[in-house]
Amino acid sequence: MEEHPDILVHLGDFEVQVLYLGIRKGIISREVALRAAKLALEVKHYRKLLERLMIRLYEAYPEKELLEAVCSILIKGERKNGDAFLWYEKALKEGVNLTRLYEYFLFALPDDYAHLLPKEVLLYFSYDKDLDRHSRSVLYRNILLYMNPSSELYQAYTRSMESFAMEQLFKSRINSRMAVIYEHMIYKDMIDGPVAKVLPGILKSFRIRCGDPRMKYVIVRYVELEAEEAYLLEDQAAYVPLYSDQIVIIFQDAYGNRYLDVKHIKTPVMDKPELLEQCYRVYPDHPMLKLQECGKLVSRGVENDSQAELLEETMVQMRLNPIFERQLLQAVTDYYCRGADDKDGVGVFNCTYLVQLDKKSLDARQRQQICETLISQNHMQEAYHMIQEYGSQYIQPARLMKLCTKTILQQLFDQDDLLLNISYRVFRAGIYDSVILDYLCEHFNGTVSQMYEVLIQGVKEHVETYDLEERLLGQMLFTGCCHQIDSVFDLYMKRKSTKESVVKAYFTQKSIQYFLERQEVDGRVFEYLKQALGGSAWKDNLPTIYTLALTLYFSTKDKLQEEDRQLCKNMTDVLLEAGLVFPYTRDLSKHIPIPEDIMDKVMVEYRGRKDSHPELQVRIGPEEDAWHSEDIRRIYQGIYVKQKVLFEGETMEYRIYDAPEGSRVLAAEGSVECDQKLEGKENSRFACLNEMGAALKSRDDGRLAAAMEEYLKKSAVLGSLFPIE
Repeated sequence: MEEHPDILVHLGDFEVQVLYLGIRKGIISREVALRAAKLALEVKHYRKLLERLMIRLYEAYPEKELLEAVCSILIKGERKNGDAFLWYEKALKEGVNLTRLYEYFLFALPDDYAHLLPKEVLLYFSYDKDLDRHSRSVLYRNILLYMNPSSELYQAYTRSMESFAMEQLFKSRINSRMAVIYEHMIYKDMIDGPVAKVLPGILKSFRIRCGDPRMKYVIVRYVELEAEEAYLLEDQAAYVPLYSDQIVIIFQDAYGNRYLDVKHIKTPVMDKPELLEQCYRVYPDHPMLKLQECGKLVSRGVENDSQAELLEETMVQMRLNPIFERQLLQAVTDYYCRGADDKDGVGVFNCTYLVQLDKKSLDARQRQQICETLISQNHMQEAYHMIQEYGSQYIQPARLMKLCTKTILQQLFDQDDLLLNISYRVFRAGIYDSVILDYLCEHFNGTVSQMYEVLIQGVKEHVETYDLEERLLGQMLFTGCCHQIDSVFDLYMKRKSTKESVVKAYFTQKSIQYFLERQEVDGRVFEYLKQALGGSAWKDNLPTIYTLALTLYFSTKDKLQEEDRQLCKNMTDVLLEAGLVFPYTRDLSKHIPIPEDIMDKVMVEYRGRKDSHPELQVRIGPEEDAWHSEDIRRIYQGIYVKQKVLFEGETMEYRIYDAPEGSRVLAAEGSVECDQKLEGKENSRFACLNEMGAALKSRDDGRLAAAMEEYLKKSAVLGSLFPIE
């Protein structure tokens, strides 16, 4: 090959291997090297070994032809790294004329290339504009940074740079090279509507460089927005428009895992506040600029209608984060509510927005604010509908009073449960008028204490109370809450036409209180009972409790008038016939005759539940030491009575067990003795027997003989009157 270089006509794998071995051994001549370089220009495809061969040949023989061959192989291999750039740069300096050399010089131009491109490159591309986007951005950046703007060559590039800048701007492309181009080629006068729509995204862009090579995406979430944006990390960097400081930056790896604690550097790409201001002036409807302005308005408050409209439009047009949307809504409602408060409250303020606003997304305080504003401007129907939907717990009583008064009059005092509830709240707050009080008296039904409060206030203020006294009296009687029943009954009797059933129920309750509950009652109750029971047909029409209460009352009196004594006798006869005998029955003997079988016995009374089954244990001293059980009979309701015959000197001890809560307990205990001191008992034969016992005990023979004689007389009289065959 050295002797006959012409035999080298092809650079196949074998020839390349032979030549590479020869250059390593230093046995390849200059002539063979140039022959190989010529053949290398004809090779159609890149081979790594061929590149290494050409570089070794050039190092051995630094000829222009070999330099051209090296660059040709690199271009065919589309080599664009820093090492390739050094060869392209050397080729330009040596004046190598190679197809696409200028293009690949530009492709491989490093980022830290800090001076103007060679003039021949600039001249070449001033005529040949067929470059890809990347190469054009590299070329134009270099020109804008390092070429004199007044030069003729700069002027030749101006139109193409402007065109390229606008083309990339409308595609929202941004990186460090495009930032330089935009800064030099975009002016305020160029900003029209279409430009203003896209330019803010460029001006607010940041370069985010991630320190973790595993991350593939940077995710940006605005606290104001519901959606998120994802940007691909290229060479661990991404250019991201950030319109707000209120953002969350998240990094995502290839598997979809997200991280918040990844180290990164955030650098603004451009600093042109004047362009941003011009964009907002030209196109104030830009979504992100509107969002930024909305944030400022939320902080300082809405001051005019246009600002309020801006917030309203933003809420309609953008998918906002619910929290931020509520903040905007709060700012708008605050503005309108302040405007309404500044008026004189006669409906002159336009409440259309507040009326039409969807209240579902508002919180309770916002609804309260709107409702109070509607009330102040006399939009009563709309305000009342809001209260029906969302309640009124936070609305001021003064506003509620106005609403209640107007609504009651509009509804012509028709009953409305919600309106009644609100009216009572106003009444309890002490802020009401005669309309509200009149409405409550006519329709309100609450607890006994609530209705009593309304009634007393209505009486004090001379308001028509309708049937409130009767309703309240009936509720007291039904529920048993009778603390103020006497005063209510007095009002009922004095102010209204009464119903017999209500009056009868009242006195029944008072009789129950007196007889069953042992409460003190007014003397007028007994006067009524005497009048009622003094009629001819009282046995059939009046409750038994009347008779029990009145006879108990008579038993407490020392003396009775003849009319009362006769009434007492009649009632007692009825009770005795019904088997209603109580300990107090014996006390009636001072007024009327009582049968001996009742007077001869002592009685034990126990008050428990109507459905209970008390157990009575007794022992009679001094004879008995052991306790034994005896029956105790229920006489009336929960009253149980045990009657027992005791003789002189005997004492009956008793214990009563009950199970009020399911477990057996000692409910009562005590003792009773034979008692001969009650009036009327001395006429009975049993009294004579007791008298004989007492005489024997005292060894009084005279007393004993008299008692025996009296006993024989009474027995003879009874035998004569009631002979036994």
